[in-house]
Amino acid sequence: MMTLPFVLAALGLGALFVRQRGLALGAWVLALAALLWLFHLHVTDPLPLAF
Repeated sequence: MMTLPFVLAALGLGALFVRQRGLALGAWVLALAALLWLFHLHVTDPLPLAF
């Protein structure tokens, strides 16, 4: 799950390599959205501080 943004970014770079600008931009936007969503999940995760 944590590798999803990087896979999408690699897909975007591959799309740029074959000159598919729309696909590359879409993959980049999805990678950024996935990265932000995963960061939100990480930041709002409560820590088990009860002893």
